[in-house]
Amino acid sequence: MFWFGWIIIVLVLAILFFTIFSSFAIIHTGEVGIVERLGKYVRTLQPGFHMVLPYIYRITEIVNMKQIPLKVSEQEVITKDNVVVKISETLKYHITDVNAYVYKNKDSVLSMVQDTRANLRGIIGNMDLNDVLNGTETINKTLFEQLGQITAGYGLNVDRVNIDSVQVDHDIQASMNKLLRASREKEANITEAEGKKQAAIAQAEGEKQSQILAAEGDKQRQILEAQGKAESQRLIAESVRDQIDDVNEALTHNGDLYLQYKNLETMGDVAKGENNTVVMPNSAIDSLGQIPAIGKLLNDSNNKSKKANK
Repeated sequence: MFWFGWIIIVLVLAILFFTIFSSFAIIHTGEVGIVERLGKYVRTLQPGFHMVLPYIYRITEIVNMKQIPLKVSEQEVITKDNVVVKISETLKYHITDVNAYVYKNKDSVLSMVQDTRANLRGIIGNMDLNDVLNGTETINKTLFEQLGQITAGYGLNVDRVNIDSVQVDHDIQASMNKLLRASREKEANITEAEGKKQAAIAQAEGEKQSQILAAEGDKQRQILEAQGKAESQRLIAESVRDQIDDVNEALTHNGDLYLQYKNLETMGDVAKGENNTVVMPNSAIDSLGQIPAIGKLLNDSNNKSKKANK
């Protein structure tokens, strides 16, 4: 009986200590605790230290409220042009409504994944292969918008959707590589032809500008030559005009003497002949006498004649 009493005391103390320690609960930052009373939801415990009466109240689940990355298993999808592609994607989500996440759905994450795969098939099924390969950003955006409307009922919010890879059949990939090489060669040929075209245009433009400059230079040269000739002719004309003015002025004051001089010059030319006899009227001789040098000669001749007659 003695040992039986000690056993009872030890069991009571053990149960007491277990009850005390089981009533303590520590919820870490980024998590919440779900408390039920006899199987019914009562409240949500926030991060920190809590005491929960055991046996009647129980923390049934610790829910992680942090952002969670999820790798969605690879799936095969048929494009609009009947090409099978394998797509791998990643989701990032966090829980927004603990009650809906725990109690309104048996497995909210699985439901989210299933909806993601279904919506992805619908999006890619309306796109050609080239659009799928070159439009992953568009696929991500469209899928993100669609999931945002669906997963709100699961107590989840999808923060990001990312298509990790898009793979096609080996034969299709080989055909695409050939097409890509042909496209690159085409682009290279077009670029080379465009370069030659631009070079020819530049050369022609250069020659054109050279010819224009040469013509402009020749034009300026001709203008300068014409201006030089015009200036030279103008100076010659002014010189002749000045000479004529000088002659006219001289004739104005000494016209008679000039005419007498020209008569004398003409008679001298006529008298140079051997058989020429010059007959001059007295009036002409008198007029010649008005020239000083000739007048002196005539006077000397008359004086000699008078001396001879004496």
